Amino acid sequence: MLAHICWIPTRFMISSIDFVGFISPAYILVVMDEGGLQIHIVGAGGIGSNLIALLLPSLRNGIIANQLGGISFHLHDADMVEEKNLVHQRFTESHINMPKVDALAMEFNLIHPNVRVIGHSTNLRSSEPLRNANIIIVAVDRPEPRRIVHSLRNVEWYDLRCGLDSCLVLTHETHLDDIERLTPEHKPASCQPDGAIESGNIQFGSALAGTFGANIILRSLMNRIGNKTNIPGPVCFSMDMGMIPVFIQTKNTVPFSQQPPKRPTHLWSEKEDVQLLEQAKRGLTLERVASHHQRSPGAIWHRLLKITGIRKALDSEAGE
Repeated sequence: MLAHICWIPTRFMISSIDFVGFISPAYILVVMDEGGLQIHIVGAGGIGSNLIALLLPSLRNGIIANQLGGISFHLHDADMVEEKNLVHQRFTESHINMPKVDALAMEFNLIHPNVRVIGHSTNLRSSEPLRNANIIIVAVDRPEPRRIVHSLRNVEWYDLRCGLDSCLVLTHETHLDDIERLTPEHKPASCQPDGAIESGNIQFGSALAGTFGANIILRSLMNRIGNKTNIPGPVCFSMDMGMIPVFIQTKNTVPFSQQPPKRPTHLWSEKEDVQLLEQAKRGLTLERVASHHQRSPGAIWHRLLKITGIRKALDSEAGE
């Protein structure tokens, strides 16, 4: 039987665990059996910390956790809390120089006796740590852990991303072409654009993505206890423009890479960018926008992601 060592606030009286030592007047070190629903969250920064801070209080009454036999949240992130994180992530000065996952575990572990938050101060490098997962959230801006999660079968997963005031959500039900095109090679990046923290021009796309993630998980939990509710699917949403049509909206299964472009590839103009944003605001379908610009759906998709800040420019995008 698997077990975890974790911190429990002493205000909870739990008879089904073995106390192995006192650490402080406020917390007790205990060994707890691993059971119930296992939720893994990869990334405890701008998206992950906001998701936890929104979702965990909603489970305080224990109604959902009790029916599921308990819920364990496993947080995976090797980063330490820095002062610059305090302006847009759910940490305080007392958390500085602590592992992010430990700071969140201390704040939210056993918000109810059947809700646990377990920190793993490592970055995800293989699927092994996810072997027991029922639900996985990946909230880091690195392609490697995203692809690890995308490769898993028969597991519910959600890939949360952000850029400026926008967020992007991929799921285990997302079209494979969409997943492939939205997960290119790139260097890790912050959820805040360059200079935003120094200037105070904070962008809240990470909070938006965390909100979407918290809502998705709670809807999934409600379904698991028999209260049927709609779980939002893949979405790209901007607080300024609303829904952005970046997903395939056709049953055509031919990968974009095999579809010929509408015309020879050439650089986008400022006029086309303005038109593209206006069309996105109007909610036009991807195919209709592609037809108007005489470009492939893939080119439209990439350009929307670039100019809305969801994905930074890559060398491979030159000429789109």
